[in-house]
Amino acid sequence: MSKIKALAGILAGAAVLSAALSPTGTYIQQYTADALDPVGYYCTFEDGTDGWTGRGGASVDIGSNAYLGDRALTVTGRSSAWNGAQKSLAAATFNAGEEYAFSAAVSGTGVMMLSLQYTASSGKNVYDHIASGQASGDYVVLTNTAYKFPEGSDYVLYVETEDGTGDLSIDEVIITAAGELPPAANISKIWGDFDGDGAVTAFDLIGARRALLSYTDGGSASVSMDVADVDGDGAFAVNDLVVLAKFVLGQTREFPRATMTTTTITTTAPVTTTTAANSDYMAGIKDQITPNVPASVLSNAEGKLEHITYFSKKANRNKGANVWLPPNYSENEKYPVLYVNHGYGGDESSMVNGMGVREIATNLIKSGDAVPMIIVFTNQYTDPNHEKQTGNGQADVPGYDNFVEDLPDSLMPYIESHYPVKTGRENTAITGFSMGGREALYVGIKCCDKVGYIGAGAPAPGIFPTKDQFMDHPGVMSKDDMRIDPPYSPYLLLIAGGTNDGMVNDYPKQYSDLFTQHGTENIYLSVPGGGHDSKTVTPMMYNFIRFIFKA
Repeated sequence: MSKIKALAGILAGAAVLSAALSPTGTYIQQYTADALDPVGYYCTFEDGTDGWTGRGGASVDIGSNAYLGDRALTVTGRSSAWNGAQKSLAAATFNAGEEYAFSAAVSGTGVMMLSLQYTASSGKNVYDHIASGQASGDYVVLTNTAYKFPEGSDYVLYVETEDGTGDLSIDEVIITAAGELPPAANISKIWGDFDGDGAVTAFDLIGARRALLSYTDGGSASVSMDVADVDGDGAFAVNDLVVLAKFVLGQTREFPRATMTTTTITTTAPVTTTTAANSDYMAGIKDQITPNVPASVLSNAEGKLEHITYFSKKANRNKGANVWLPPNYSENEKYPVLYVNHGYGGDESSMVNGMGVREIATNLIKSGDAVPMIIVFTNQYTDPNHEKQTGNGQADVPGYDNFVEDLPDSLMPYIESHYPVKTGRENTAITGFSMGGREALYVGIKCCDKVGYIGAGAPAPGIFPTKDQFMDHPGVMSKDDMRIDPPYSPYLLLIAGGTNDGMVNDYPKQYSDLFTQHGTENIYLSVPGGGHDSKTVTPMMYNFIRFIFKA
């Protein structure tokens, strides 16, 4: 038996601490009474299909294309996008209205989706998307760390695709309680926190397992023993996984290690420190954020502006955008991308002039105070029934909110296929004014795996349900959902509001305060005398462009 297979089996065994549970090692037991909510499932597929079956006309089997370990669930014979793999969930395990964290590694081509089917009290079947992500033949991890479990019955968790019928591979499926577990007593550093989110949860079992599997096969990257050596014996070995599993499952409340060390080991599994690193970055630049914009950066825009047309899947029609290429642009270099959104009633040309975006970018890049970047001026309005806005604010709002799908599904792929851009959330930023600022925040929350830098100038209300002087806003999420959790904490989240803005009033500050209440680091820029205009937005753009792509 290979070392990897042996370790996988040991971890599966460590996850089963009750004879009453599934002998395959796929069900994680309930926490002890003094811990948090019950854990759902942990499926590794090392010992079989773990109760997953084909959905629609698809068939499932066990294959070797694993995300971790030796085995994964394979899905073949799909004749429709909704065909895939499914597993029934025990309703008694979950409490309707409570939040749970979901994660699944899926390999395929296109947009992979983790979804839930259930029967509502009305008797109607409901199909709800939990998480999604773009895959290009390799694995993508679909994660939702705070999914509110719905009221109903006959729950079925399943994996499907947005379109296409290609084969899939599925591995490492986890459902666990949202929120932090009780911390180990007297720990000055968080031992066992392999994903760096500040808490020790079931997700760290994946990181630990990957690290140890790689270590035993001779990896090369570095990880601190202050994270890995949870049993305190001076080594990183199988017993550390067993100890970590017992802690996560609530069997123990502290780790046995008694002393701290600074020894490092080698492993190909990187230890993610997103939360700490990003908090440190924002804390480091906070004192440099200023409402005062030097006059020298507000003149003589250079670079090249190109108008492009792309097909929007969501709108089912062509849409336009303007693309700004920086001074000394070269097709032989790659650039990060900043997407800039307009306010209500605008289009892709509205932010090209008047707010100082191109001027600020030109001068800061030339002085070395900003990273050379490509800027895309968007047309957010995405309505399959109307090419242009109707002028009825209430009726037009859903067309703006649809941009949360248009951007990742259509505009970003077009830009990435037509320009030399760097990909990944660390190379992608979004900002905007008024309605565009609201949509920047909405995109930043919903597409946090794709966008790492978020800026909002005088953002309009309506992300959460509210009423202002113009309309009743139904909202697109609750106040509790105004958060961006690890491992996708933003590198920079900057919100600006003017003290004389009678259009959106104090909603920019409300957004900032909600993020802060929910543990999402952000910087609020209050602009003295700023209104719902360039007096507020230009300072936001100046600070944002200065500090993006540098964390």
